[in-house]
Amino acid sequence: MELVEREAPSALLDRLAGQARNGHGHAVLVSGPVAAGKSVLVHHFADRAMSRGMQPLSALGSAAERHLPLGVVRQLVDDAPLDAGDRARAVALIEEGVRGARLRGTGEQVDDGIVHGLCAILLELAERCPLYLAVDDVEQADHASLTCLGYLVRRLRNTRVLAVFTHSGHGCDTEFRFAADLLRQPNCHRVEVTPLSPAGVRQLIARHLGGAIADARSADWHAYSGGNPLLVEALVRDHLGGAEAGPRYREAVLSCLRRGCPDMVRVLSGYVVLGEPDDPGTLDTLVGLSPARTTEAVHALIAGGLLTMDGFRHKAAHDAVVGAIEAGELARLHARAAVLAHERGAGTSVTAGHLLHAGAPAAGSVLEESWALSTLEDAAAHAVRDGAAGRAVECLRLARLVCADPARRARITAALVRAEWCVNPGVSSGRLGELVEAMRTGGLRGADALTLVRALLWHGRFDQAQEVLQRLAASGQAADPETATELQITRRRLRHAYPSFLAALGPRTGAGRPPAHSVSADRRLRAVSALAAVLSEGPHPEAIGVAQRVLHGTRPEELSTETVESALLTLAYSGRVERATAWCDRFLDQAQARHTPSRQARLGAVRAEIALRRGDLADARRYAGEALATLPAISWGVTVGAPLSTLVLAATAMGRYDEAQVYLDHRVPEAMFDTRYGMHYHYARARFGLATGHLEMALEDLRRCGAKLGQWGIDTPGLIPWRTDAAEVFLGLGRPGEAKRMLDEQSALFPVLPNRARGTATRVLAGVGAPAHRPALLRQAAELLQSDDGDRYELALAFADLARAYRTLGEFRRAAAAERRAVSVAADCQAEALVRGLAVESATAVPTPADGGDGLTEAERRVAAMAAVGCSNREIAEDLHVTVSTVEQHLTRTYRKLRISRRAELPSLLGGPAAVDLTDARRR
Repeated sequence: MELVEREAPSALLDRLAGQARNGHGHAVLVSGPVAAGKSVLVHHFADRAMSRGMQPLSALGSAAERHLPLGVVRQLVDDAPLDAGDRARAVALIEEGVRGARLRGTGEQVDDGIVHGLCAILLELAERCPLYLAVDDVEQADHASLTCLGYLVRRLRNTRVLAVFTHSGHGCDTEFRFAADLLRQPNCHRVEVTPLSPAGVRQLIARHLGGAIADARSADWHAYSGGNPLLVEALVRDHLGGAEAGPRYREAVLSCLRRGCPDMVRVLSGYVVLGEPDDPGTLDTLVGLSPARTTEAVHALIAGGLLTMDGFRHKAAHDAVVGAIEAGELARLHARAAVLAHERGAGTSVTAGHLLHAGAPAAGSVLEESWALSTLEDAAAHAVRDGAAGRAVECLRLARLVCADPARRARITAALVRAEWCVNPGVSSGRLGELVEAMRTGGLRGADALTLVRALLWHGRFDQAQEVLQRLAASGQAADPETATELQITRRRLRHAYPSFLAALGPRTGAGRPPAHSVSADRRLRAVSALAAVLSEGPHPEAIGVAQRVLHGTRPEELSTETVESALLTLAYSGRVERATAWCDRFLDQAQARHTPSRQARLGAVRAEIALRRGDLADARRYAGEALATLPAISWGVTVGAPLSTLVLAATAMGRYDEAQVYLDHRVPEAMFDTRYGMHYHYARARFGLATGHLEMALEDLRRCGAKLGQWGIDTPGLIPWRTDAAEVFLGLGRPGEAKRMLDEQSALFPVLPNRARGTATRVLAGVGAPAHRPALLRQAAELLQSDDGDRYELALAFADLARAYRTLGEFRRAAAAERRAVSVAADCQAEALVRGLAVESATAVPTPADGGDGLTEAERRVAAMAAVGCSNREIAEDLHVTVSTVEQHLTRTYRKLRISRRAELPSLLGGPAAVDLTDARRR
């Protein structure tokens, strides 16, 4: 450690040393906070003592050697340049003093003759050469040595001795009388070593790291260290090692603790357990110290740079202290803190926090107290309301271990399942069997039974879910307001997610909606009812209004994930994707900030579906991928069909067919196909089949999807427009009559459709009619699809079909304009397959000028047009069914006729579209 801001103490020692050499001895007590640099100051002067004509003698007090009588005096004697006779006399006196102490059974007393003899030897030595006598950490010296030192100090006035003692003046040793007796001597001086000022910290940093870093870091490092030089130098070493308050800083903190008194360690342990205590009396009681000693220790810790008035100066300091406390002691302190918190009426969250750290239940544990279980349950409920699901899980897991009553334990387990659902639904699957058994024995009732139903359905355990639903329906528990509300919510959720199990609830009883037992339950009921209405009846102005009212004016953390999902999907399936996007982004940001993985993943899946419906293929792929990365596929249960379907649809539209196949190869639960999520999967697989030419397989998937949706009563194009896609498959199979029948059926059943569904249907309908009628229908489709609630990918398809329709009619100028728009929109939404296909179609469809002005033959023009958009000679040869040599000959003649020398000049001369990157494999 280097000397910084120690000029005044150094000057005082120099002055007193000069007087001591002239026969005017002095004593100096150097005090200050732990690790403030007292020893450095004293030893720095010792290194210069010889050059000032003084003989240095040093000793170090140690708690480990306090039981050794005259241990510190022996160090001074061993360090002294005594002749053989004096050394033998000194050693004999010390050994005699040790024997006497052992005979008395205490090291606190020593014979006056021995004290006098030892001091006389040192004073005689001082007559021959001035002495600089330094005792470091004098408060740790043994009592016999302190007696000798006190005797010596009282006789220094006319000697050539400067005696310097360092003492950690942290106030923790109020019974240490040596310092008080020392300061009463007229020739004794006190030197207070204070922490470094901000300027001193900057100076110390600059010596090691330079002025620029010192300017940048000195303020922070002064705050982290409180000016403690040991901590500052540790921060410097961490910085050199690439860390900020890293291992060196933590080691320095522990070093300060080892140098401090036991009271400091006890008080720091109290701060670890309590944080900053609101009531100082709680800290006193917890650590077992008097208020005065606690206050002195706190002041010492603040002066030593470990604490501020608000707690630890840095989290690394806190972590270092935690690691230094024995686990058993830490658990004992937390158990005691829990009792104190309960006795003074602290909040249950505070008390439960201590219970969680008190360790596993054991005989005589604080967890056996009658209030402990209720405290944990109440704290868990508060944590759920505050969005701290992880904390709720911890409380309920411990409560479940403590609880001995089977019925109450079942209720706690149901609450635990709800809390774990917010973190990872897969975690709770192992507890469901226990809850099913509790339901059979009558230990699970009402809303808790419905929680179990939702969990069983999620994990595809349909037989058990149906059993629980039937038992609940037969139990007659619907009279309870909470149960009645939860039954209504479950009924509507089954209606749109698990329709096959709706019958297990039995006939609906009562009319209208029951009064909700809470604001939260009312929001859930309204949101899930709105979604059920949209899926069964199509776009529904009242349902859209309900969804927006649920989302509007409510803080995100006040809405459950189920409520948010239902409201967002109501907007999305009604064609209000712009509004749904804005709301979903807001809730996603909040979920990421609060670190709730399950909520984040589920909202990410919803956001992906919304992006897909807007034609934002890259966003859909990204959000769905992140959702599956945040929550493992096994934790999604049957709902895994939602993110997987979005990934398949997005990858297919982007032309990434190999990637889409990988997602389709994922193993999915067979039970998924009895849910709405399975229908999304059927639809995605059908779109993949349509894009890759497997039309019969695609048609089979669409028929299964349509049959299930019709059977369940949620067959609306806003959810899955399967008839439109079936019509497109029929067109690919050359069966336009059946395609027309599918579209007419959809139009008759659903006269009101969202713009996206109407636009897509109109685009496909154009392919059914006569070529002369197609442009008008495709322009109408494009107008619908480019609205705020349209679909950019479908818009690109509409423009591509419009370009083909114009080319069929020979209107090449209009075809080129439609194609440019199609390429622009397709490239914007990263529909690579569509861009490539349009480029090849354009290249092979360029007409020969009537006047033959450029002299190219039709074959030369076709080859040149394909080369202009980046096709290789081999690709051109394969597409036109000619040899590569023929292609090369055509290009040679084309270059000569057009007076050019390279391919890059072809597009502008041929009037083709802007160059497109076709280096990837082409696909039509």
